[in-house]
Amino acid sequence: MAERKYEKNFVISDKPGLVLPSFRTKLDPKLFRKIVHMDSEVTPGAKFYSESSWIVPGDEFKEGVTMVAPHTHDWGEMIGFYGYNYDDINSLGAEIEFTIDGETHTITKSFTSYIPAGIEHGPLIIRNVQYPIVYFIAGPTDKYK
Repeated sequence: MAERKYEKNFVISDKPGLVLPSFRTKLDPKLFRKIVHMDSEVTPGAKFYSESSWIVPGDEFKEGVTMVAPHTHDWGEMIGFYGYNYDDINSLGAEIEFTIDGETHTITKSFTSYIPAGIEHGPLIIRNVQYPIVYFIAGPTDKYK
């Protein structure tokens, strides 16, 4: 049977051989479980980048896990963290310490943020994960850099 025209537009796994920039900390795969990664190499013609992961509880989060070091992009970025608690859908079930342009924010609710192009952001530190969290980022670039 022939492949359908838009079959290639559905991404169902992480990008094979993915190499992330040096400001992205190497994360323990038992705590950070990649779901999907999309860019123009995975889906030719894509004019944006996105990735998502599950973050699962672990003792390592008591002291905090740094997910990214300070950095900038020449494109705006959407970053979101969403807690998995049906009894309180707004609760993150963790603490995210996120510094944007020198301002440090401690967030305990599910959230989406927008970081404008050229604005330094990070470190991003995750603490006290009580239940799973979905992490999602996206931006108007063909590849994360």
